[in-house]
Amino acid sequence: MLETQNPEIDLAQLLEKIGLELHRQHKSVVGRLDRVASEELAINDPYSWGQLGSTLNVAEQNVNAGAEVTSMLHYRGIMRKIARFLGKVTIFLGRVITIPQRNFNSAILHSFRITLDGIRDMNRSTALFERQIAEQMRHFDEQLKKKSALIDYLKTGLITQERRVSILLEELRRELTTADGSQKALSPHLTGLDILDPLYLAFENQFRGTREEIRDRLLEYVPLMREAGAGNPGREVLDIGCGRGEWLGIMQDEDLLASGLDLNHVLVQECREKGLKVIENDALTYLRSLPESSLGAITSFHLIEHLSFDDRIALFDECVRVLKSGGVAIFETPNPRNLLVGACNFWADPTHLRPLYPETHQFLMEYRGFCKVELLFLHPHEGEQRLPETEAPQLAARLNEILSCARDYTVVGYKA
Repeated sequence: MLETQNPEIDLAQLLEKIGLELHRQHKSVVGRLDRVASEELAINDPYSWGQLGSTLNVAEQNVNAGAEVTSMLHYRGIMRKIARFLGKVTIFLGRVITIPQRNFNSAILHSFRITLDGIRDMNRSTALFERQIAEQMRHFDEQLKKKSALIDYLKTGLITQERRVSILLEELRRELTTADGSQKALSPHLTGLDILDPLYLAFENQFRGTREEIRDRLLEYVPLMREAGAGNPGREVLDIGCGRGEWLGIMQDEDLLASGLDLNHVLVQECREKGLKVIENDALTYLRSLPESSLGAITSFHLIEHLSFDDRIALFDECVRVLKSGGVAIFETPNPRNLLVGACNFWADPTHLRPLYPETHQFLMEYRGFCKVELLFLHPHEGEQRLPETEAPQLAARLNEILSCARDYTVVGYKA
């Protein structure tokens, strides 16, 4: 314990004054830091790197608050010596007492500094990455434009070559015409050549929908095949106008026997490359070559709207003839009851002849020998494509009946 021989000095009072002065200075320092920080955050963007750095600099300057005491007493003589001595003692004690706090302050500031530097580096890296991505996107766009130009050039060249082939074939036919006006038979390879086959494949890929979408729609017909026993040995399924082979692929996945029929040489080759059994022939010609009661099912998706009335009647007649007892025939076609389909979407395909009225289609199949003929209305518009029925519900419901109802319908008929 400190003692003094000078009775005029009240040591306890002096220590109390020193303590009060230390406490006042500590509060002043902390208050100044809080005020500076709050003013900076209020005035400046808290994510401004310069401002954050300045704030940390201020904090680092005052990290040792409580361990240093500035000269605050102005005594002379013995009083000055005593005050200096007591100040040194107080500073020593303050340093000892505040070591954990100062270590904590230093660690926090060091962490903040590392975090700030890391965020700066991350932002610089992000900015560099964004610039690289932007540069890559510009390069990609340039390449895409070049590819598009090349595709357009190749399309133009293909059309030109198709035209030349067509002219050559016509010239060849004229050369093969004999003096009496008859024409010699062309080679089967030349006779079967149709330069528009690739065009229709491209059209289907653009407007028909993806293979996955078509497969999802066709899956609902699988139970009809199962119920009729179609696809089993001796009851093979024939898909007329098989196109890209989505239905044949489903039959293959379901372990059901099926073959396809199509006139488009390119589509036939594509199906064969997938391991599907497909015949390249006209529907009526092929059906007439089959014996009676030889098939378990006949399916045709979006084909009959391409046929004339006489060909459709002939098709129904041949289907009845070649189906086994209990066999099923399925014909899917666009639904003209849907106003958008009948008045607009149907005509997107230039090879369509006319929409087919559902009940007329049903009547014709019944009249030509099918029994238990029923209509299935499929694929209505869903979700946002329908008009909301919260306001004017009766009007919205009526409009949905003609605008968002089934886009397709199917006539299903059985052979007795």
